Amino acid sequence: MRACNCAHWRTVLGFDGMFIVDCEGKKGGLIFLWKGARRVSIKSYSPGHIDSIIQEDETVWRFTGFYGNPDPNKRNESWNLLRRLASMLEIKEVPWLVGGDFNEICSRNEKFGGRLRPENQMELFRNAIEECELREIYGVGEFFTWVNRRSGSDIIFEKLDRFFSTFNWRILYPTANSFTLEYFSSDHRAVEIIWQGWKNNVRQRNGAKQQTSFASRSFGRRNDFSG
Repeated sequence: MRACNCAHWRTVLGFDGMFIVDCEGKKGGLIFLWKGARRVSIKSYSPGHIDSIIQEDETVWRFTGFYGNPDPNKRNESWNLLRRLASMLEIKEVPWLVGGDFNEICSRNEKFGGRLRPENQMELFRNAIEECELREIYGVGEFFTWVNRRSGSDIIFEKLDRFFSTFNWRILYPTANSFTLEYFSSDHRAVEIIWQGWKNNVRQRNGAKQQTSFASRSFGRRNDFSG
C-alpha cells in the first residue's frame, strides 16, 4: 500500500483527511481516512495500530485502528501493545473505541472448520480485552468476518474483525451498533459501526438528524479505518 495510491482513493471516495502507516516491502500497511467536520489528531502509530483523538463539536473521544500480528507466536506482542495504549495516562479517561482485524478469536464458536484453536491462545486475547476494560459492540449481520476462500470440507470461517469500547464511550454513544457488510473482493468482511449523536441520542444540524459511522475493513494483511 503506497501513499500515492491511497491519495487517489481518498479523492475518489470523498474523504477529507488521511493518515498512512506505509507497508514494509509488499506486506502490511494501515490507512486511516476520515471526513466531515471532525478534528483528528494522531497520537501514535505502528505497523499494528493508529491511535487518534477525535473532536466533534464539544465532545472529545479516542479511536484506535488495530491490527493483530498474523503470526501466532508474536500475537502476544499485539496484546501488550493494546495494554500500553490503554494505560496512556494523558488520555486514559478519554472515551475509547477500538476496531480492526485482531487476527484472533475469543472462543471456539467463533471459528468454523479447520483445526481447533488452542485455548491458551484465545485466553491471552480475552485477558488483554478484560485488562483494558473493553467490551465488544455487538450488532447485526453475518457472524463470521473472514473466510479462507476454499470450498467443501476445506472451508474455514472465523470472526476476526470487530469493535470494542470502554464504558464511558458507550455512555457517550448509547445507540452505537455494529454491522457486518459484504466481502467486497476481500477475504474479510467490512465491519461498520453506526450511531446517532450524544445529545438526546440524536445530533441535530440544520433541523436534520445526523448519523455517524466508522468502518473497519481488512484486505489480507492491510487494514483501513474510515470514518
